[in-house]
Amino acid sequence: GYLNWMPRLTTSRKLFIKEIPRGVWLSITLLFTYEVWMATKADKKNAIRQGIIDSAGIYSQSLAGKTFLYVYGEEFFEVSFPIDHFLHLTGVETKLSAKDFYKNAKKAKLTSSQFYFNARHPYANVRKKLPCLKRLPELTNDMVCILKEMQTVTIIYKLSVTNLEFTLGLTENTDVNGKKINDFFLPMSLRVEDTSVEKSNDGEIVDFIFSKDASIAKYDTLLVEDKNKMIPDNIKHLISEKLYSTEHD
Repeated sequence: GYLNWMPRLTTSRKLFIKEIPRGVWLSITLLFTYEVWMATKADKKNAIRQGIIDSAGIYSQSLAGKTFLYVYGEEFFEVSFPIDHFLHLTGVETKLSAKDFYKNAKKAKLTSSQFYFNARHPYANVRKKLPCLKRLPELTNDMVCILKEMQTVTIIYKLSVTNLEFTLGLTENTDVNGKKINDFFLPMSLRVEDTSVEKSNDGEIVDFIFSKDASIAKYDTLLVEDKNKMIPDNIKHLISEKLYSTEHD
């Protein structure tokens, strides 16, 4: 009797549908759409959360607790990556302190409710930044370009490092009164666009990048070198003797 009751079911269903007022249908549809939208929104936020957690792991492993020496021509500068500068590079807004935000992300304890987006920190921007934040160590162990006086809407960065895909704006390490604490430059802004070069006064390709653990005195690891260049004398006091005694042997 399967075929006998089939048409009857269709008729009764049609009657049922007719009995539901149009307004109610609209409400059901809107509610469903809203729930799908909310679920998508939650998924998007969760993907950002995961991206932040992954980036914090990479930052912790490859950048935090180390210092880097960039050399180009006779000029050089040093960069360190403090843990309280990580938040600023993600592009999100939070009520947590920068240190707590980083610690939560590093331990994978960061929740979706602990950060948010707003007009100054839009979602689209964060989504664009995170893949680059995961690749941030590339700016320390690959051939990069040093930019001088890069201008943004709000600030001029004295120095920036770029691989032409993304740019890290660096700022001097100063206290609240603008007094220099030490000679290190710190990461302040991660920019994902290729106009940084045009917005700068000058650009030079790096010759050498050295790194060391922040706790030791001299640079003991060579990460990037232009084989055609000699290590300039004016940085030899900063690096371990083994790095220049074997040079070009």
